[in-house]
Amino acid sequence: MVSEESGQRPDGPMSARERLDLVLAVVRGSLDPRRWLIGGLAALVVAAGGQLLDGLSESEPQAQWPWQLELASLEGDRKAESFLLSAESQPGDTAVRVAWNPRLLGRPLSDVVGPAVAIVGRRDSWSETAVEWSRFLLAVITWSLAGVMLVRLTAADVTRGESLSLAQVTGFGLRHVASLLSAALISLSCFGVLWGLGAVGGLIAKIPTAGPLIVSLLWFIPVVLGLLMAFVAVGFVTGWPLMVATIGVEDSDGFDGFSHATGFLTDRPALLGGHAVLGTVVGSIAICLAWCLLSLTLWLAAASVSTGLGAFANGTGELFAISSGESTSLVGGREVPAGLVSGSESLGEDEDVPFSSTFLVFWTRVAYLLFVGYAASVFWAVVTGLYLIVRESADGIPVTQMWLPADDVVHEVADVEDDSEVDAAETP
Repeated sequence: MVSEESGQRPDGPMSARERLDLVLAVVRGSLDPRRWLIGGLAALVVAAGGQLLDGLSESEPQAQWPWQLELASLEGDRKAESFLLSAESQPGDTAVRVAWNPRLLGRPLSDVVGPAVAIVGRRDSWSETAVEWSRFLLAVITWSLAGVMLVRLTAADVTRGESLSLAQVTGFGLRHVASLLSAALISLSCFGVLWGLGAVGGLIAKIPTAGPLIVSLLWFIPVVLGLLMAFVAVGFVTGWPLMVATIGVEDSDGFDGFSHATGFLTDRPALLGGHAVLGTVVGSIAICLAWCLLSLTLWLAAASVSTGLGAFANGTGELFAISSGESTSLVGGREVPAGLVSGSESLGEDEDVPFSSTFLVFWTRVAYLLFVGYAASVFWAVVTGLYLIVRESADGIPVTQMWLPADDVVHEVADVEDDSEVDAAETP
């Protein structure tokens, strides 16, 4: 356990090797299946809510189910042959695409930022704006709750060597829902105030004759407001995960999460950026390996069953791709035996799906859902490691320090023993 090793480390700043070990340790901790379940359920809730909101929106549907995932930088290499050929002919380019996949790694962040960009950038009706606000709040609440649970699990494992139960982290997350939401709303309130001041300039410009002249003379004010809004927007995008990590590790409130994230961004930008790049590389490689393992697992399962289906016929049977759209397995290219989906060329429509194939689709999508959950757990693990590293540098707090409820019991027992010793000493 890294926590045991780091607990024996002498006081002083962490070395580069120790920071790398910490990043590797938090990512390795994502192999816990409980974390896949938390991340997968969060992705499912966001997707389901998005589907409902798509029904209320007049614009193009935006929500995607977790099994409709995109591989981002690996999107062009979904079969073993093309992937291996590209690795052989262009090893450098393939290595970069494997080691740098922030869009797949940062799905929780993109789910939150996407609606926020739509709210600011679009000029649609009030109903469309309300739909985008609903998407944003749904993503913030869901991913903040899942994130603080994953952060809590990761931090307890790495810093203290303790394994918390799902009941413990779930209760912790539910108690901090208001704090998690308020941390995000503080940034949004600052942005909203600046936006409102800029809107006042538009109202002044509506004054006949003098309005446009006044606004043009004072145009430097909207420019300054725009600069401040840019700082707030960048701070929210980069700081929101740190806000969640602060609450998860410190058991604090929303204001403390906001102030910690803002302080880290201003005090340690180089350290934060450098280790964010390191965490992205490590996380991208881990997710790529997990995807290869998932795809190989699905292919081997289908190939073995297909062999039995073709045991009394010529050949071993073909495999059929049931992924949505053009999504197929990165390693195998096919996912289920074709003999089990007879007469169906596409499983996109319910009337074409045989009863047996319905369960094939279900279990395959469950596998994809767990993969998405693993990717989310890697993201929050990287955020946890990043927070611990920057906190140690900025505040001088060792990475082994974290509050757990058991600490209160220990302190209470120690206080009772101290009081007993004092009473015994005072007794004649």
